[in-house]
Amino acid sequence: MPTSDRTIRVGTIDVTVRTSNRTTLTVAVTRSGNIIVRGPHSTTDTEATALVTRRRSWIYRQLAHLAETAPDNPLKELVAGAGFDVLGRPHRLRIVPDDTQGEPLIQQSSTPSGSWLHLRRSTMLKMDEARQSIIYLYAKTGREWLKNDQPQTVTYRSNCRLPVTFSTRMRSNWTLNHPTRGLTLHWATAQLPPTLLRELIHRALNLHTIAPSRDLNNALRTLWLGRLSTPTSTVDPRIHLNPAPTDRCPDCSAPPGTLHADRCDIARCAITGFQRAHCHPGNTCNTVWTGELPGEPECTEYGYYCRPTPDGYEPCNADDPDAMHDFNRLYRECRWNPSTQRMTLP
Repeated sequence: MPTSDRTIRVGTIDVTVRTSNRTTLTVAVTRSGNIIVRGPHSTTDTEATALVTRRRSWIYRQLAHLAETAPDNPLKELVAGAGFDVLGRPHRLRIVPDDTQGEPLIQQSSTPSGSWLHLRRSTMLKMDEARQSIIYLYAKTGREWLKNDQPQTVTYRSNCRLPVTFSTRMRSNWTLNHPTRGLTLHWATAQLPPTLLRELIHRALNLHTIAPSRDLNNALRTLWLGRLSTPTSTVDPRIHLNPAPTDRCPDCSAPPGTLHADRCDIARCAITGFQRAHCHPGNTCNTVWTGELPGEPECTEYGYYCRPTPDGYEPCNADDPDAMHDFNRLYRECRWNPSTQRMTLP
C-alpha cells in the first residue's frame, strides 16, 4: 500500500500520522515545527495520540530548540546607510551615480570613513537586481576568503581534495555536504566573522570545535537572508545619499531620540566614545540615535573632510567633489567628552 497521511489533534497541537509498510511506530519533529508520527498502516489515532503524549517532554524540547535557533530573517531597507556585515565587518550602503561606477555593486573596505558597499543608483531602483548583486557579492567574498583560509580550515579532514564553496541558490540549509562534490555553504554565511565561519565548516565536516556552539547558533539566527524593502522615506532616492535627521538608525532601526539596540554596530559608548560592543554592564554606556551618524556633526563643524585619490585619501574642503567626512582624523585629533557626548578639539 502507498504512504498515506492524516491529521489528528492532540491537545492543542496538530499531528500528522503518516502510515506506510514500516513495522515500527516513531515520532519526529521537522525543521518547520511539524510533528509527524510514522507507523504501519494499522496505526490507530489512539496509538498515535498515546505516543505523542508519552514523548511530549522530548517534543517540547525540540520545539523550544527550533524557536531558539530559527533565523530571524531580518528585513533591510534599501537606502543609503543601511548596514550589511561582510565576514563580520560592518559595511554601510552608499548610493553612487551611474557614471562613477561601472559595476552594480563594489565593496570598499577600510576607508577613512569606514567600510562601504557602493551600489549604483540605477541598480537600487530595481529591487531584484539589487538583491542579486548583494547576494553575488557575498558568495564571491566567501569564495575569495576560502582560497586563503580553506587549507587551514580543513587541515584535519580525511579528504582535503573535496572542494568547499559558496552557493547563491541555497535556501533552507546553511551547509550541504556531498560525499563526492564537497561542501557547499549558503551565501548568507559569508556575513559571519571568520572564527564562526570556520566553526560552521568544522561542524559540517564533523571536525574539532574551535568556537562556542551557542555563539554560532545565535549568529546564524540574525543573518540577512535577502529580504529587502523599498525606501519608506519620501525623499527622492536619487538624492537620498545620507541619513536625514528623521531617519531611523541604519543598523538597529532605532527612531531618533531613542537608545540604540544592544548589539548595534553604529552605537557609540557614552563613556569612551568608541564603538559600543558590550563594553559596560547593562545599559550604562548606551547612547541615543540622533538621526545623524556618530561624529558627522563634529566633522562638519571642524571641517574634517577627505576624498579618495589614486594614492589614497587626502584632506579636502566640504564642497570639493567626492568629499566625505574624515572620521579617522576626528578620532585621531579629538577627544571624547562624556558630559557633552561629543568629540571635542584638544
